[in-house]
Amino acid sequence: MTVIENIKKYNISYYGGGNNSKNYSYRAIIGLRRADNSSIGAAYFHRDPSTLPDTDAISSSGYIYVHYNEADLPQIVDMLRNEDPVYVRYVPGWNMASINTSQEPVGEEELGS
Repeated sequence: MTVIENIKKYNISYYGGGNNSKNYSYRAIIGLRRADNSSIGAAYFHRDPSTLPDTDAISSSGYIYVHYNEADLPQIVDMLRNEDPVYVRYVPGWNMASINTSQEPVGEEELGS
């Protein structure tokens, strides 16, 4: 069964490390949370595409692991900051997770004066 969770809060860890960074696969990790601050899962942004796993995953407790290339970080942060609602989805048959927005009308504009 597909799992879909509404992301209400998030936190970003952006890793440095200098020369030591080659020993750590991730450039950044975004924690994905419910309104009550409980964890849904995390988006992992890999420094090197060779460290990407073959699939995304979900644990027996429902924690969703979403994997991206480091270059995808700005697009995901933009969605989390500027869209509402935003969901994380995991499809077991595909072993693939995604971060999605809901449907929006074509040509949507910001309302203002």
